[in-house]
Parts: sequence; C-alpha cells; structure tokens
Amino acid sequence: MKKSIFLLILILSLFFQTKAFTNKSDSLQAKKEQKALQHEVTVTLKLVQVYVTDKKGDPITDLTKADFILYDNGKLQAITDFEKHNLALPVKKTEKKIEEKLEETELAPSMKIPSRMNRKFILLLDIASNDLLGVTESKKAALHFIDTQLQPSDEIGIFSYSPLKGLIVHEYLTSDHKKVKESIKSIKDVPGVVDEEGGGMTLMQERMRAEAEAGLGSESSTTIGMTRNVAPEIEFLKYKANNFIDGVKELAKSLRYVPGYKNIILFSAGIKKELFYERDDPRIRSKFEDMSKELASSSSPVHAVYTEGSRYLLKKNPVVGMDSLKMLSKISGGKYFNDVVHHEEISKEIQNSTSNYYVLGYYINDKWDGKYHEVKVKVERKGYQVHAQAGYFNSKPFSEFSEFEKRLHLIDLAMSDTPYFQELTRFSLISLHCSQKNESNFVLLSEISLERIKEIIGGKTELVTLIFDSENKIADSYQGEVNFSLIPKKKVYYYSIFSLQPGQYECRVVLRNLETGKGAVASSSVKIPEKLDSGIRLYPPLFLIPDKEAYYLKASKPQKEKAEKEPLSLINIYPFLSNEHSPLLEELDRGVSRLLAVVRSSIINIKEPDIELSAHLIQHSSGQKTDLSVSILSAENREEVDILLIELELPEMEPGKYSLEIAAEELSTNSKSLVVRSFIIK
Repeated sequence: MKKSIFLLILILSLFFQTKAFTNKSDSLQAKKEQKALQHEVTVTLKLVQVYVTDKKGDPITDLTKADFILYDNGKLQAITDFEKHNLALPVKKTEKKIEEKLEETELAPSMKIPSRMNRKFILLLDIASNDLLGVTESKKAALHFIDTQLQPSDEIGIFSYSPLKGLIVHEYLTSDHKKVKESIKSIKDVPGVVDEEGGGMTLMQERMRAEAEAGLGSESSTTIGMTRNVAPEIEFLKYKANNFIDGVKELAKSLRYVPGYKNIILFSAGIKKELFYERDDPRIRSKFEDMSKELASSSSPVHAVYTEGSRYLLKKNPVVGMDSLKMLSKISGGKYFNDVVHHEEISKEIQNSTSNYYVLGYYINDKWDGKYHEVKVKVERKGYQVHAQAGYFNSKPFSEFSEFEKRLHLIDLAMSDTPYFQELTRFSLISLHCSQKNESNFVLLSEISLERIKEIIGGKTELVTLIFDSENKIADSYQGEVNFSLIPKKKVYYYSIFSLQPGQYECRVVLRNLETGKGAVASSSVKIPEKLDSGIRLYPPLFLIPDKEAYYLKASKPQKEKAEKEPLSLINIYPFLSNEHSPLLEELDRGVSRLLAVVRSSIINIKEPDIELSAHLIQHSSGQKTDLSVSILSAENREEVDILLIELELPEMEPGKYSLEIAAEELSTNSKSLVVRSFIIK
C-alpha cells in the first residue's frame, strides 16, 4: 500500500527502533579520522552573488571584475573569479517630449552559469495559516511563476508547512521544473485536514491535540461544539506560530551552507495581528524577528505573498497577518506582496529583482569551525547600490550538524544531481520487476565496491533505500546500519524486495557515513505493468558472471508478528545463484564469451504452451544488431512463475555501451514478450 507521505516525513520516521542489519562493533579508527577532519584546514573557492542597481532600482549590467572591491571579515580580498549573469532583458526608461515609451536594450548572451551559482528559489506554502481559497491561489501563483519566469538553469524546490506534519520537503532544489510542478499539483493538504492515509484529524481534533501538548488540560474544552474560551484559542494560535517559526529557523540554518542567494517565495496569511502585537507576551514577535534575521544571515531573502489579500475585509475573523509578513520581507531582504491573486505582477517583480547579477570568487582557508564571516562588497563607480549576501558560514564537521541539518543533508544527497554538501560518489543499481503478483514483485539490487568507496565506509555506515512513485511520494523505504569493515569480501550486493502496485517508480539507495557525513548514491527506475489477463510475460533477466567475491546483504524490516512467514531472499527469486557467480549490474570485462542469465516468465491462460526464445545484442554507437545463440541449461517452476537458466554466446565486443534483448514467443497464440538489459564493456 502506498504511503501518502513526503520525503521529510519519511526522514522523520525512518529510523526504526530495531535496525535491520546493525553491526555492534564500532570503528575506533574512523572516530580518530573524524576528529582529525574537524581540525583540517582546506583552501576553498568562495563564491558571492551580487546585485547592482542605480538609484531608480534598474539593474547595472556592464560592470567588470575591476569595478568590485570585496572584504571578508574586514580584510580586502583578491577577486580571482568573475562572472556576469544577465537572465532577462532590463527595461530602460527614456523620456520623449511628446510621449514616454519603454525601450528594450539588447544584452550580450550570458556566460555559462556554473551549476552551484544558478538562481535558486524555494516555494514555501504555509498551509497552517491559510484557508482553502488561499491554498488554491498560492498553488496557482507558484505554477504561474514556474511557467513564465524560470530559466532552464534555475533551481527550484517546493516546501510546505502544516501543524501536524510540520515542515515538509516535497521537492528539493532541482532544475527539473516539470517535477516541481507535479509536486505542487499533488499537494492535497488543506487547512485543518490531513488525507486519510496520513491519519487525518479534524480542525477541532487538531485544536484539542495542540491544547493537550500545551498543557491546558480538559477544562478549557471537553466537548466538541461547546462554546470556547478566548484563552485556549490564543494558546492554539501560539502553538502553531511557534512551530512554524522553529521549523523555518531550522531551515534557515541548514541553508547557510548552500552557496549564493536562496530566494524564498512564501505564500502565507501571516501571524494574526492580535498575537503578533500582544503586549502581555511579546515572545512571538521577538522569535519571529530572530527567525527573519536568521534567514538574512543565510542569504535567504523572503518574498512574502499575503494570501488573504483584500478578502480579509469580508471575513468575520480574518487572520490579518500582513504586518508579520512585511517585517519578514524587510529584515530578510526580500519584497512584500499584498494579494496573491495578482500573480502575474508578483512573478514579474520577483523576476526583475533577481534576474541580473554578478558572481565574485576568491579563495579562503576553510577551517571547519562553522564560524560566520561577514562579507562587504563595494563598486568603484559612484551612485550605484550594491546588494550582496551579508556573509557565509565556514563548513563544520558532520558530527556537529543538528538533526534537521542531517535530514536535509540526506535529502540533498539522495535527490540532487550535484549535492551542495559534498562531491557525489555513485555506485551501480538495477531494478528488476519479477512477478505478476503484488506480493514481492520487485527487486532492487546494488553493487558496492568496497575499494571504490573506502573513504565513505569507515565505521558505522547508514544504508537508506527510497522508492518514489509517479507523484514523487514515498511508496516504500528501508533503513539500517552496517559496519563494512567486518565484511570479508571486496564486493557487496545489497538488495531489497518490495511489493508495489502497477506504476512508474524512481529508486534511490544512499550510503552515508554516520561520523563524517560522506556519502554515495545509486539510482534507477522501474515500471511495474498492469496484470496480464492472458499471454506470456518475460521479466528483466539477472545476468551472472564468473566471480567468487560476492557477499549478499539484504535490507529487511523487522517482522511485526512471529507468525509471519519468512521473507523471500534473492536466491528464492533467482534460484540459480551460486558461489561461483556474481550478478552483472553495469560493467562487463572485455573478452567474456559466455553470459548466464536467470530469466523469469509468466504464462497466463495458455494450455500446453510452446515457447521459443531468442536473444539479440545491440551496440549503441553503431546500432548493429547481432543474433545470439541461446542454450537452456536448467528450468523450474515456483509459484506460477517459470524460471530458466540460459547461456548466451557473446561475440567479441569493443568497449562501449550495449543492450541485450531477450524475446519469447508462444507459437500457438502468437503471444510475444521482450525484455532489455543494458551494460558497458570496459
């Protein structure tokens, strides 16, 4: 069954009380290395984003490196790297005697934008303070901004906040804008309601829960529908406001280590005016101000969009929270917009204020102490206004990350093509659909070369498997810890067996050292087809190569009941595995002349079937297709699935990428099926 939860909800609840494959021995050596790492000084290229305008606020686009002066903690720095980014055509006003018209000025093509200094936007939907119409208009405005203003290189993410789920990452910073749009459309949360699969609560239940956590007891509200006192309502609003402030403040701290400006577009009705200016308890306003300053120090200006707009005049009990949003925008360095329905004007103004900028680069000694550096940028020319990120934080050891930072670090590692926290190491992963049944119908298999990732696997290593459905929701997941130093083999084949509904899925396996934070990622995709009523269906083959270095590691959740049957292992699904062979995932040595394949197939509603197998090798570079000789070495039937061990004779192959097709035809019904696996000759 699919779980209607998003990525951060998974990360919050992923760590099971019983680890699936935890090794008790810790690596003392890894701890020593981590301690040494904390004091290591590294030379790093620091990049600073700078916006320059004239007195009218129009962008200045003709500056050179020589025009800039940069100070880091008061020390003059030598600017070694310089880039100019002109992503839109600025409009220049020219006065005429008869009329005033707008004249577009042509700009030279912008330079290639480095991947880590693209424009970045985080869309933050505050569901807690919104009503249903506000949420609808916010989603419409967010989609309009993506459709009309984003450049292909821009990175964008979508977050939301609700009282029960907290701060949720629906999609982290990515240049895949289509994926973000799909995530926005899939947000079904409405104020006071959670979807059924998430264990929904009514608004009244939500209030009662909040009051219980606030320690109000049962005297303030004992029966649904009773007249409520004012005090509990205020306490409930404080509860929501405090949680929102704490969540966004943690996000701001995590964004410190992402280079450049992170423009946050917040869709919210704000904090109710009576609460924001409460004389007897000014703590909400003070905390909100601190949160705003935290966003400013992490170079995350907030463009706050008021979702009540003029509608608040028609409401009996409006939120009227525009004052809090105005403060947030002013302190963080963003802009305030007073009505979400004007999404065209809002999108254009945000575009104009973020589209033309410079990137200044200089080298620093990063001491891994997490300390803040103040940055000041000036230009030689007079009359210009310079807007640059106020500063940055040195890197800090992973062991000093907060829990939220560690969660965001994992999201960044799992979902980003170019993670901000580290250089990405990749390993091989294949996804194999293996049965018509919903129960145990999908295998995820990865190859982990311990030599290749030796810098990652010292001491305790976390293994996380994430399966995303077509709506980017978590369909299933596993998590556990392992000490690779105790494994005697050079290669580890880590696998998971899933039961998934028909559909398209994206798969990730993440390795992360729990002491240093270093990680590696593998990715794959799979389509689980609808059940076949009649005919023949082949499933993707598992190729086997001669290799005695295999060590199999299974991810499995703790069994809930003793009576539950023993879960399947890889050898149950592919019974011809032996100590003499290992799975082929991605790379095949040149010169291999024979390849074994374990092929699974289902034959549905065909009496006395007559099956003919064939195989073809396709070279990607030339498109050449070669027929292969197929020999059936063994066969057996398990749970309505026929399993064959076949041998394929391979021709001499040049280095490059190849696909191997295996086809089956049932001669009496002409039913056909084809499966394809790709590999690389190295």
